[in-house]
Amino acid sequence: MFHSTKKRKLAAVVVLSLVVSISAACGANTRTSGQAAKPIDAEQVQRVEFLNQIADDMYKQTMDGQVAEARNKLQQMSDQIPKIHFEGITSVEGLNALTETITEAKRVYNAVNYSPDEGQVAVAKIRLATDALTHKNQPMWLQYYKVLQNDTTLLSQDLKANKQNEMLTDFGKLSQHVAIIHPAILISRDAGSVEKLDSLLVFLHKYINEKPMAANQVESGLGHLHQVLDELFLKNKDAIAFVPITDPRQPIIWSLGIGLIIVSVLSFVGWRMYQPGRSFVPVKQTREGKNR
Repeated sequence: MFHSTKKRKLAAVVVLSLVVSISAACGANTRTSGQAAKPIDAEQVQRVEFLNQIADDMYKQTMDGQVAEARNKLQQMSDQIPKIHFEGITSVEGLNALTETITEAKRVYNAVNYSPDEGQVAVAKIRLATDALTHKNQPMWLQYYKVLQNDTTLLSQDLKANKQNEMLTDFGKLSQHVAIIHPAILISRDAGSVEKLDSLLVFLHKYINEKPMAANQVESGLGHLHQVLDELFLKNKDAIAFVPITDPRQPIIWSLGIGLIIVSVLSFVGWRMYQPGRSFVPVKQTREGKNR
C-alpha cells in the first residue's frame, strides 16, 4: 500500500512537471508568435515608408553630387526617427544600428572636407538599412550573398597558395562588404546570428595576421564563415539576384575603411582601397509591388 501510494505521488509529480514544462513552452511560443503577429499601426508603416523614400532621395542626390541637398535629406531622416515606434518592425539592436548609421553619416556629410567616396558608402548603408525596414522578405542586402561568397572563395584560394599578403587584402574587401550591410542585417536578423559573423571576423583577422599565418585556424574559420553566411541569408541562393551594373554617373568606390560598427568589433584600422572599373553592387534595384 505504501509503495503504491508513493508511486502514485511520484507519477503525479512527473505529470505536473511535464504540464508545467509544456505550459511554459507554449507560453513562450505564444509570446513569441504574439510579438511576431502583432499588427503594426498603419501610421507607423507609412512613416517607415516615408523614411525609406527620404533615404532613396538622399542616395540619388549623393550619387548625382548634390551634397547639400543630400545633407538636408539626412537631417530630415534624423528628425523622423523619434516620431516612429519601431516595435514590431525591428529589434532594439536593429534600431540602434539604424541610428548609429545615421550618426556616422552626419560626421561624413558635415566634415570640413567632404569625401565623395565616404559619402557614397555612408548613404549606401543608410539606403540598405531603411530598405530592410520596409521589405522584410526580400531586402536589397540579400544581393550581397554572392559578393561575400566570392570574397570567401578568394580567401580560400589565398590560403591554399599560402599568400598571406593577398589574404590580408582580400580580407579587407570582405570586411568592407560586411560593413556596408551590417546595419541592414541587424535590422533583419536576430543579434545573435550577427554576433557570430562579427566573432568570426575577429577570429580570422587574428590568425591571418600571425607570422607565420595560422593556416589550420584560418581554414576552420572560413568553413564556419560559409555556414554563418548561409544562416544569415537563409540559404536562399536561387532567389537572390546579383546583377553588376554600370552607373553612367559615378560608381561606388570601396575606398572607405571598415565601418564604425565593425571597427568597434575588429579593433583595427581598415584598408583604403580603390577598385578599378565601373562595375559594382547596386543599392537601387527595381521592385515589383508584390515584394512590399
